Amino acid sequence: MLKLRQVKWMLAVMGIMLLISCSGPEAKKMKFFGKGKDLYGKGELVKAKLEFKNAVQIDPKFADAFRMLGMIALKEGDIKAAYGSFGKAVELDPNNRNAQYQLGKILLGVRETGKAMEKAELLLRQDPKNADALQLKGAVMVATKDFDKARPYLEGLIGQGIKTPDVFLLLATAAAGSGDAKGSESAVRRGIEANPRSVALNLTLAEICAREKRIDEAAALLQKVSEIEPANAGHKLNLAGLYWATGKEREAIDILTRLIAADPASEEHRKQVTGFYIAHNRLADAERELKEGIAKNGKSFPLRFALSELYLNTNRVEQGIAALKECLDLEKSGNPGVIQAKNALARIFLSRGEIDQAGKYVDEVIKESPKNVDAHFMKGNIHLLKREGGKAVVEFGTVVSENPQFIQGYIRLAEAHLINREMNLVLDNLKNAQKIDPNSREVQLAFARYYAIQKDFQSGEDALAKILEKNPSDLEARVQLGDFFIAAGDAGRAEKEYGEVKRKAPNVPIGFVKMGELYVKQKKMDRAIGEYEHAVKLNPQSWRVANDLAFLLGEAAKSGRDLERAIALAEKARSLNPQELTVQDTLGWLNYRKGDAAKAVELLSRVQAKAPEAAVVNYHLGMALYKAGRLPEAKQSLSKSLARKDEFAGREEAVRTLAKI
Repeated sequence: MLKLRQVKWMLAVMGIMLLISCSGPEAKKMKFFGKGKDLYGKGELVKAKLEFKNAVQIDPKFADAFRMLGMIALKEGDIKAAYGSFGKAVELDPNNRNAQYQLGKILLGVRETGKAMEKAELLLRQDPKNADALQLKGAVMVATKDFDKARPYLEGLIGQGIKTPDVFLLLATAAAGSGDAKGSESAVRRGIEANPRSVALNLTLAEICAREKRIDEAAALLQKVSEIEPANAGHKLNLAGLYWATGKEREAIDILTRLIAADPASEEHRKQVTGFYIAHNRLADAERELKEGIAKNGKSFPLRFALSELYLNTNRVEQGIAALKECLDLEKSGNPGVIQAKNALARIFLSRGEIDQAGKYVDEVIKESPKNVDAHFMKGNIHLLKREGGKAVVEFGTVVSENPQFIQGYIRLAEAHLINREMNLVLDNLKNAQKIDPNSREVQLAFARYYAIQKDFQSGEDALAKILEKNPSDLEARVQLGDFFIAAGDAGRAEKEYGEVKRKAPNVPIGFVKMGELYVKQKKMDRAIGEYEHAVKLNPQSWRVANDLAFLLGEAAKSGRDLERAIALAEKARSLNPQELTVQDTLGWLNYRKGDAAKAVELLSRVQAKAPEAAVVNYHLGMALYKAGRLPEAKQSLSKSLARKDEFAGREEAVRTLAKI
């Protein structure tokens, strides 16, 4: 018989062994995994991801943890990361059916139908009754438009008892693809009978009813969907949109009003209602909603950002800036909202050419958040504008270090190396960008610019041709191809490309502007003015087009009346963008051409103060000073205009005038 002391000792040993076994690697990883699944179920994706990563750290061959990381990536919209995680899961465990199925869905989504079918067949070999695999096979048939085969196949699945919403939606798509509209609607209605609370099926039927002008039925379905998912404001907005489109604006506004009244403090609802009003060109209502929301949420960053964006998009730049500046006093420096506001302010000032003001906000952000990618990206752009290649390299180097998947970071880094004439590094960084996305349009455009500088015209033309082969309506690529031909000295082919831009987009000014620029180079001023006149009609709110036309009219003016029209256009351009230095320069030069030297000097002196090294500005100011009789100052400005060897219209006149002083 064991003594009491021996029993206690054995129990203690067993307890220690049990404790050790429970706290071992296997138990720890399963604890992390279980906690991750709970968090995933609650929608707490960031926390769930951390738990699954902890599980993988303990066991790098834990296939199910990789599968769950893939599910999180899907919910986050990161398809590339999802594909990688599911791929790792099936590499570790080829029998992980859910991961195989998810890979099949991703492959189908990117139009890799053959590979998606391979996944379906693989799963069906493992389990011929696998419902997911059977549906995936049907989805591939529909995606490949094999409708005659898909319809009986999907009916067969329904006959087997597979009555998920997806099967009926696929059947409806196959019927519609076969031209059987009644069969398509019938499939959706059968699906709703089997799945009365399916949001996707009810929304599809609502869309069919709306298309068939059965508005009351469509509205009833949207109302039903709103009751199924009461927290989803999008359904209410869809109903409001239906009413608005059918002339029932009062009913639509009533829905929007009730959405706000249900939760007056909800920033998200305010933004959604605002977006609705903007989409329907009710800008005053959009502004009112945002202002009322700010009154209810005194420290709301999102609503102020939305209000600022509204102002900026409607050419009320100063009000947009004011809304952002309000954000700076809501919290202490370093607060994410304050940093976002400062970055937004920097972007505005940078777009207006106010580099010093932009730099001030960028530097503040970097001080408060040293690794802020947006701020470093903008600071790099500032250095590019100043032609400070070395400093730009440092900033964009930080950008790609902090965000290695940021394609634009590598493209800008290449541009910085280009300033330094480090052509090998230019090419290396473009290749780095290409590795991230071999089909990136932006990378192909950047390669084309690189080839233009290298005077490798054939390679550049090939790069742009590939873009246009995929999308013949890509205006930017076609415009760049026209620019490419100009650089190659082939004005005829350039004119053809710009003409094609005009043909494909007759209501967009860019084709007429580019044709106008070409005619200016060819000294065909009357034809250039005609192109710009057309561009102004297409976009009377473009300060840039109005400014360029004003300058051309001034150069070609044959009477005081012509000059007055040019000045009026320049004044309009200034009203559209009061801070733009190019417009102020044009206005000053036109006053010089008119004979008002005093006003010209006044305007051009302000421009020169902000752009002291600009050759054209110094030339214009020098000529105005010369006409005003201020010869020593004229000599200084004209000398400065010629110092940098920049080519500009009027250089010869600057040389001649300087020789007279």
